[in-house]
Amino acid sequence: MIRGPRPLAVVALAVAAVVGCGRKAAAPHHPVVLIGVDGLAWEVAKPLLVQGKLPHLEKLVRRGAAGFLYTLKPALSPVVWTTVATGTTPDRHGIVNFLDPRSRQPFTANARRGRALWDVATEYGLKTLCVGWWVSYPAAEIDGWMVAPYSAAGQNDKNWKGNLSRDLPDQTWPRDLIDEIWPIAAGVSAPERFREIDARYLGDVDASKLDDLERRLVDQTRWSVAADESFAAVATALLERPDVDPDLTMVYLGGPDVASHRFWQYAYPFLYDYEVDEGGIEELGGRIERFYVEADRKIGEIVAAAPDDANVIVCSDHGFYAVSTRSPNPSGFSAHHLDPAPPGVIVMAGPDVKPVGADELFSDDRNVRPRNLGQVLEIAPLIHHLLGIPLARDLKVPDGGALMKNTVSDALKAARPPLPAVDSHDDGFRPASAPLGVDQEKVRDFEAWLESLGYLGVGGDGYEATSPRDTPPPPEDGAKKSPGSGR
Repeated sequence: MIRGPRPLAVVALAVAAVVGCGRKAAAPHHPVVLIGVDGLAWEVAKPLLVQGKLPHLEKLVRRGAAGFLYTLKPALSPVVWTTVATGTTPDRHGIVNFLDPRSRQPFTANARRGRALWDVATEYGLKTLCVGWWVSYPAAEIDGWMVAPYSAAGQNDKNWKGNLSRDLPDQTWPRDLIDEIWPIAAGVSAPERFREIDARYLGDVDASKLDDLERRLVDQTRWSVAADESFAAVATALLERPDVDPDLTMVYLGGPDVASHRFWQYAYPFLYDYEVDEGGIEELGGRIERFYVEADRKIGEIVAAAPDDANVIVCSDHGFYAVSTRSPNPSGFSAHHLDPAPPGVIVMAGPDVKPVGADELFSDDRNVRPRNLGQVLEIAPLIHHLLGIPLARDLKVPDGGALMKNTVSDALKAARPPLPAVDSHDDGFRPASAPLGVDQEKVRDFEAWLESLGYLGVGGDGYEATSPRDTPPPPEDGAKKSPGSGR
């Protein structure tokens, strides 16, 4: 619903005056729902979209904007998702890897320099619901509701994504929210419930056809299934509460990333010089597709629970390409996103979104690529603008750049031109401090696992934005290639 009775053009002037007097207030706006889906790639999603297997994403694409979203190189999840939330580069926000290179602790939110979307929304009197976002632990004392996972504490057999733990303090805001959401999160992992959930992803895998490594890959991936199901269930349950009416909703899902890392060679065996195990192809070849289908189902549930007039944004942090193509990787990983990552996905729909990009995505011509809509650095200013928050001059792309130009309706831009109006949203923000140490034994395991994946020792302050030149070329006629096979 629009917040306030006056026309946007009139209120924009009033808000500018109020901000100029030192008070902070947002212009009337529609709610915004941001769903981050790690590793979602058009090269995988587009065929599924055309086949009708992603019905919820399809509805958004057909009524809104959809295309490529360029990322950072290297593309590390905690780094990119913090950039999405801040609109700044790693040298500015300070989250430069999974682990702080000095303390070797996983980065926590207190180490972030500058306000994230939920902090800025609170500054402007808006409410946020944030569930599962990277580097959001400990949960911030915002105007709203936060469920903040911690990565190393959840190292249940090699799930490097964040998890919730009943014994870890400060994972929710308000603090007592944990009492309400814990039965929901824990219920997902209850044996009977999880068997029902797991059946949609991995439950019918015939382990007798797999080797030992493949069986481990399946078992390890199940922890990510539990995390995603928990985050989606908690977010949906909170949105359905009559007293929860956020201006901004943020939900993170990680399953497609985990499945793509582990099952790429089985889905696209022709990319590899070695002979991929036939039992693995038979049992695991369709698993990435299942994770996409399940992510789409969660997107549908979250959107259905959100206000009808919300502007919905679904985005990913990168795509994928095949790695270790000459011989199998001992870790079992057969796809990655570091060198540099192919672009991710962005889909937007709502009252303030301009339709663009559907024709390319539903084209029968495989040489027709999705539109190039923008980059991850432009999401935060875009959301500021959609929420009626003044744009800040010190953001990396202060006017929202290509993403604003390509996706925001002409009506909103005319009513509220996207021009930077304040110097910074970070003035008066608390100073950054060293990441919190939680469980040293699990942290050591976490570090060893990240090292095996090639995540450590990359990045630092040396990140840069990717661009259309980093997009894999379309397949040549008659060539049999897979997503990301341009590497």
